[in-house]
Amino acid sequence: MIRVAIDAMGGDLGPRIAFQATEKIVAAFTDVEAHFYFDPQEFDFPVDSPSSRIIPVACHDSVSSMEVVDRSLFKRVDSTIYRSLADMSKAKTDVVVTFGNTAAMVALARHIVGLLRPKLYPALIREMRPNPLRCLVDLGANVHCAAEMLNGFALLGASYVEARSDSEANVALLNVGVETSKGSSVIKECYQMLSEQAWPKFSGFAEGFELFSGEKNVIVCDGMVGNAVLKASEGLFMFLLSQLPKHSMDTSAIEKLVQAESRHGACLVGIKGNLVKGHGRSDLKAMMGAIEYGIDIARTNLYKRIETKLTQQGVL
Repeated sequence: MIRVAIDAMGGDLGPRIAFQATEKIVAAFTDVEAHFYFDPQEFDFPVDSPSSRIIPVACHDSVSSMEVVDRSLFKRVDSTIYRSLADMSKAKTDVVVTFGNTAAMVALARHIVGLLRPKLYPALIREMRPNPLRCLVDLGANVHCAAEMLNGFALLGASYVEARSDSEANVALLNVGVETSKGSSVIKECYQMLSEQAWPKFSGFAEGFELFSGEKNVIVCDGMVGNAVLKASEGLFMFLLSQLPKHSMDTSAIEKLVQAESRHGACLVGIKGNLVKGHGRSDLKAMMGAIEYGIDIARTNLYKRIETKLTQQGVL
């Protein structure tokens, strides 16, 4: 049985939508048990729950998406995100899925679950395409990044790709051009670091158009750039879908393509557990997609496979 911990309080649409997504998931997957973390002041868990495989976990605190993270966060032991991570660290669940505050999630994951290696900073990875697998890292877990951090993202991204697929990782740094003379001093320093390492395979710089195609399957950047790139891509897609019908153009083919290629949610790698972050603005479909992604990585215990890969390469 795959045990999924769902932090229901972080999404913009509230716990009611999260519960509907949970209902549909347990109906679709007979080997999944959902632990539903909620605040009873905000949501009335149904007395006649539709499934015995939805386990209510009442908490009396939650961290909103607008809150600024400070030291008091680590004392909020009855918040939904804290308790869901704590239960996973005690092996009560196999994966946590949250739609809430990214900064709180990262800080508590580091504090409660722990890092695979000190100073190997955890990063958010998004699968830009599943087949062949290609990823963007980081998406917002780290905003101000030194060269050592970017190098760590490359190691985590490479181990993710090789743990999730049969492909060899081929890493590149996102930059304003492929010429070695371009980029910030941080990018150039990281370029030198990756060039001197035996693993992973490093192919220099990548430009934005290489995010979705080409041989470079791990694109590395800081969290500010990665988050902006991802949301700009999603925003362009939504804009095209809204505008093309005005010109009598059928969008069904585009919608089918994106549905086949898209992956809802991002994985926080570099911690000793499986953790998925979904968009705060996720609707029912997106929430279900993020939970399915969580189930997928829990089936293979992805963090352990990443840990094994890093150990084999002498990183851990």
